[in-house]
Amino acid sequence: GWINGVGGCPNVGGICIGCTMPGFPDKFMPFMDEPPGGHVSAAASGVYGSVIRRLRNFTAKTADKEPKWRTRTDTIKTGYRPPW
Repeated sequence: GWINGVGGCPNVGGICIGCTMPGFPDKFMPFMDEPPGGHVSAAASGVYGSVIRRLRNFTAKTADKEPKWRTRTDTIKTGYRPPW
């Protein structure tokens, strides 16, 4: 319980972390520890992120450009050419 060990679950809307269980928090602290293999997944996501960033920069430089027909003029150009 929350008050001098008396009472039950506070039902405050969060997830249960076992605060009313005997031995809390000592027996239940592993939920705060880093999971096994956490360093490996963090390193892999760092490498993956740098690859994706380079691909996005490449795409932005090559494909993200204004069309050649679009220029600053007083008339509105659409780039449409009639087939006749």
